[in-house]
Amino acid sequence: MNLNVEPRQRVPDLEGEHMKNYYVSIIRRGEMSYIRSELEEFGLIPMEGRLIRLLKDHCFSQEELGESLDIDKGRIAKTVYMLEQKGIVSRNTNSNNRRQKLVSLTEEGERIYDAILDIYEAWDDICYRGFTEEERNMNHEFIKRISHNVVEYKKKIGGRKNG
Repeated sequence: MNLNVEPRQRVPDLEGEHMKNYYVSIIRRGEMSYIRSELEEFGLIPMEGRLIRLLKDHCFSQEELGESLDIDKGRIAKTVYMLEQKGIVSRNTNSNNRRQKLVSLTEEGERIYDAILDIYEAWDDICYRGFTEEERNMNHEFIKRISHNVVEYKKKIGGRKNG
């Protein structure tokens, strides 16, 4: 038996129903690596970048942010705290509910937002090289539908692990 196998030079073109998540995994790992390296310039991590994008022209409670980003209360509190320390977000009392704090971007957060948007748009350009605008839009709609299905599933199981 010969175990000397040449390493592959590219991502294999694997077929079959059992391989569909393989490609999603490659895309996700590539995205995280790219975004992480680009956000380092601003002293940010990907989670902070996602939160800043969500806050553009909006303010949310920490609970709403956690739900939107699918993050537990502890992690969202830590992320908001870190961004607050960096001067990127502020927490202000909700005038309609004095017990609730609303999170919004500061002027510094607004300034950084444009650079973060450019980073994510550059990643999209990398991913969609060779796609028509129609194909990009169709894929975006498919991803939205898949995300909706995932959120509905998680609501149905009530946060239980492994279904």
